[in-house]
Amino acid sequence: MRKEALSYAFKLLSKRDYFSSELKDKLIKKGFDSEEANSIVQYLEDKGYINDLELRERLSNVLKEKGKSPLYIKKKFYSKGIEPPEISYQDEYDIAYDLLKRKYKKEKQFHTVVKFLKNRGFSYSVIIDVANKFLEEEE
Repeated sequence: MRKEALSYAFKLLSKRDYFSSELKDKLIKKGFDSEEANSIVQYLEDKGYINDLELRERLSNVLKEKGKSPLYIKKKFYSKGIEPPEISYQDEYDIAYDLLKRKYKKEKQFHTVVKFLKNRGFSYSVIIDVANKFLEEEE
């Protein structure tokens, strides 16, 4: 394991967290061979600098809090080469409902609410249930 590769890995990790597969790809793109990249990533995992499970959970929570749909979350994880977390119907429902509460303060029409959620990638069953509940509460 060369010092330059380890130094570069620490430089990357100082800016943001990386999944092990992402860090491996970055090291290889920088010009280090794959065997060296694997050994560095393994070393960093052993020392606790990289934790894929913890990072996966944090990223999932952040995206949910931002009101991102399960479709968006899955796409984000697949783009990073990571298996996406399971999102239950109730989680999707809660995300959509919170998003509506933040977005709509005054004007609330059924078709507008449905279109808003549909364009964000929520499932049809969740959209209908959330829209009905949201509009009933506001009346």
